[in-house]
Amino acid sequence: MKARDAFEIVKQFDELPGDMIMPPKPSAILLGISERTLRRSPPIPRRKITARKSGFRVGDIRDHIRSAA
Repeated sequence: MKARDAFEIVKQFDELPGDMIMPPKPSAILLGISERTLRRSPPIPRRKITARKSGFRVGDIRDHIRSAA
């Protein structure tokens, strides 16, 4: 994923459905942490899509942001 694509997803975050699974890069941007931190000790649960792909649920990211505020 290109950085530009990640920022496009972040721009549309408010319109995304809560059950959507986001890739790690835009998830890290929204959570304010590095991708490495997200990979090693994620503050929210990682959701498996396939055996080799996983991401983070938009609803979980929103809940985490609200609880941190």
